[in-house]
Amino acid sequence: MPRRRKHRHVIPANLRKKCEDTQSVKDVNHRHITIPANFTSPKKEGFKFEDIPGVVIKNYHTTEGAEEAHGENTFVNHYDEEQFIR
Repeated sequence: MPRRRKHRHVIPANLRKKCEDTQSVKDVNHRHITIPANFTSPKKEGFKFEDIPGVVIKNYHTTEGAEEAHGENTFVNHYDEEQFIR
């Protein structure tokens, strides 16, 4: 029996939520998740960020709206292929 794959917290396809920037329902492309400092991870499989008490999840449909709210270059990957260990 193969081992269970690790949950990677990927945004599922066709996730439609209210955008924090435009206040309209759109497809979610970026999420900003703020977890409380005193949170300890449960030892169970399949937990969701929505189950954590005190968590703040903000959904955005454009990179520009997310960067405007949280600062420049926070949602963009600026790494080159040479910077990764091979």
